[in-house]
Amino acid sequence: MDLEVRNALPEPSADAIADLEAVLKVRLPQEYLDLLGRMNGAYIQGNIFDIPGGNNAGVSQFIPFDRVLYEKALMEQTGPTKFVPIAHASGGNYVCMSMKASEFGSIYFFDHEIPGDKALTKVASNISQFLDMLRPFSVGDVKLDPDDVGEVWIDPDFLKQIKGE
Repeated sequence: MDLEVRNALPEPSADAIADLEAVLKVRLPQEYLDLLGRMNGAYIQGNIFDIPGGNNAGVSQFIPFDRVLYEKALMEQTGPTKFVPIAHASGGNYVCMSMKASEFGSIYFFDHEIPGDKALTKVASNISQFLDMLRPFSVGDVKLDPDDVGEVWIDPDFLKQIKGE
């Protein structure tokens, strides 16, 4: 999927990268650094990716490099520590990258409403595979369990608009 990138920030400096690596006590994957060169802090829209177990989510923004530690601290409030957030996912969640030696660079979906390591679901082996998973969002991607919906009203004109009629 070709991502429509808006408002990307400049690539982080070598010194800024070295400083973050020193704090994390790990060398960041080159693939992540390459992503930052193109999409540091960039907003994207209209995409979705599948999460094993039947759910899906979209990415709204790649996390600006200078906010990684702040966002990481927010994630760590519920438990997981060996992960670096790389993007904001729908619903206040994150897409993050594992820093664990056994799965270094693997990409996970982090559900902020679930405590501890159970909040993490592996979605890809690396950033390239994750980016390849992104596809255009379609209203047909929204699947609701009938038991979860009591009653819904949608303005008929709005419904035509979202269906592209």
